[in-house]
Amino acid sequence: MWRLVLVSVAAGVAFVEPGVAAADPPATQVITVMAVGPGGEAINGYRVASGPGNVGQASDCSEPSPSAVADDVYYCSPSAAGAGTCWPSTPGSLLCVDNPWDMQMHRVMFDGQLPPVHPNATPDPFALALDDGTRCLLRNGGAWGGRADGYTGVYGCGGAGSDLAVLWLPSQGAGSCIDRSASAWTVKVGRLGAPDAVLPPPATRTVTQAWFAGGRAGQ
Repeated sequence: MWRLVLVSVAAGVAFVEPGVAAADPPATQVITVMAVGPGGEAINGYRVASGPGNVGQASDCSEPSPSAVADDVYYCSPSAAGAGTCWPSTPGSLLCVDNPWDMQMHRVMFDGQLPPVHPNATPDPFALALDDGTRCLLRNGGAWGGRADGYTGVYGCGGAGSDLAVLWLPSQGAGSCIDRSASAWTVKVGRLGAPDAVLPPPATRTVTQAWFAGGRAGQ
């Protein structure tokens, strides 16, 4: 009988004892990519995809990449060229990063003169890794799904065919897609569907890694 009473008391003490507070998530690792060398070649492990299907044609390269943290990193249109983050390469061409995980780039041809461009005040990473292992890439044009709650997709997540996205409410203003108020950044993640689709509310995820575009080496 005493043995049973003692076990019961011990269990009660263990139950009411304050729990250990969960540790804060580690700070987001901010990575600045330098992928193109002084001669316009891929460097630091990045490589250029070969074959004619990996060469795009740009009609305009007068805007800075939204992911740039240095001068003369370009956004080129049309969006079909996949040229959201590009560096000057050989005469008449730029190298544009596809994603940081494969460390792959593709070449985009441009016949015009590249003007000097400067980074935006609040650049957005071109790629994110989330705390559940999800990988996301910054949107570059195209037709995306919608939601009835007004959220729009800013980053596509999970690869081709996935409807998962990092979401943003336009009413919250530009630059608010990523909450950078703490050392561990967070985003809202949810599904996209038809414009009037009623979908589950977005979930908050921690950003473990964020990739920005540095300048060309030697500039």
